[in-house]
Amino acid sequence: MQGTILVIDGVATNRIMLKVQLAAAYYDAVPAGSVAEVLQAARSCRPDLVLTAMSLPDGTAADVKRALAGDEALADLPVIAVSDWEGHKARLQALAAGIDDVLQQPVDDVILQARIRSLLRARSASEELNLQRDASHGFILPLCDRACAEDLRNATVALVAEDPRTAAAWRDLLSARLPFALRTHAIGDIQGLMQAPVADAIVIELNEASAGPGLRLLADLRARAATRKSVVIAVPNPADPLIAAEALDRGAHDVLQTGFDVEELELRLTAQLQHKFRNDQLRDSVRNGLRAANLDPMTGLYNRRYAKPFLDRVAHSAAETGEKYAVMLADLDHFKRINDLYGHPAGDAVLIEAARRMQAVLRPADLLARVGGEEFMAVLPGADEAEAGRTAISLCNAINGTPFQLPGSSEPVKVTISIGAVMGGAGKDVSTAALVEKADQALYDAKNAGRNQVTLPSECTQAA
Repeated sequence: MQGTILVIDGVATNRIMLKVQLAAAYYDAVPAGSVAEVLQAARSCRPDLVLTAMSLPDGTAADVKRALAGDEALADLPVIAVSDWEGHKARLQALAAGIDDVLQQPVDDVILQARIRSLLRARSASEELNLQRDASHGFILPLCDRACAEDLRNATVALVAEDPRTAAAWRDLLSARLPFALRTHAIGDIQGLMQAPVADAIVIELNEASAGPGLRLLADLRARAATRKSVVIAVPNPADPLIAAEALDRGAHDVLQTGFDVEELELRLTAQLQHKFRNDQLRDSVRNGLRAANLDPMTGLYNRRYAKPFLDRVAHSAAETGEKYAVMLADLDHFKRINDLYGHPAGDAVLIEAARRMQAVLRPADLLARVGGEEFMAVLPGADEAEAGRTAISLCNAINGTPFQLPGSSEPVKVTISIGAVMGGAGKDVSTAALVEKADQALYDAKNAGRNQVTLPSECTQAA
């Protein structure tokens, strides 16, 4: 089965007809007859979407939406309402209540199936973002409703039509109702639509003359990186269920099935933009959380969690190309004494400044990570012995060459570092774990030899 759909209708015949329609598309339809049955049925079958009659024996489709919204696990379920009459006011009330769409009975199978596919795709994308967010545990910040509201007030909407006068008329009607920045474009103005700043939402007219170019434009906008996350709403004008279904299948987030209606467009734009900005926040939150999981918060360097896989990738690449690479472990000398004499804020200042100085010595392709309290790892992909030797000495000189200005000390404080370096790659069959062990031993040798120095393999010394 492609998914589970909860079908709610007080009339058994209607439930059976919808179940037959859905079964033909390989959906599993679970029936319910009233609002009172909704929560129990939804909790039992965990549907992917809800298809409900507009009027039920004990309430309405809006009551179904409110019941689902009261359960956190069901709150984001897409809901389609089916009405046996096309009342404009009732349709708008349903959309304002959070219903995703209202279809007229008898339900057109083409538009029903397209709408279901579109809503399931959107829900799947949101679920993936939420799963990534949950997997990041404590690194993720909570979503901010205030930020979403601010984004909504500052939203930009592009209105696209074949006739510029149509787009201008839409702009005039919407500007009286919405705070958004509105701009107009011709149907062929793909370049203008992609210019920064890209619109948060794009409304495309699909009339009899422009349906083909408009549908191609829609697909193009959804495929391009610049506009992929923009909301796209299609307006078949006049209404055409086949064009509406085609627009949904080509990636439109929403359609106005009854043609242009300023009140309906206002509701759909607002709902879709709220959804977009929430997903944008989720995306940023996941991205920032992943970054936080791999960064040392004090120095801004990568941490041990990131350094190990990076070294593994460098080793794997070197095994394929025959290149060499260097691994270094560095440790600030007598760091505990700095904390004891000047306090931990001074120790933190030393770590931050040491990280800055060492990062300045390395190439952009190199890795510098803080892997312990005062211990750092450097990985130099593609470096030969001569380059490794020069870099290790430069790192050492970067620390001991200039005293550190510390809080709590009137005079600059001299800080030194010890470094152990080893070479990998070039056919050497040594695991990265063994290589790190060798670098660690080289670091201890530097410490035991008096600190403030570098221990290098003999080939590095000769090459340098």
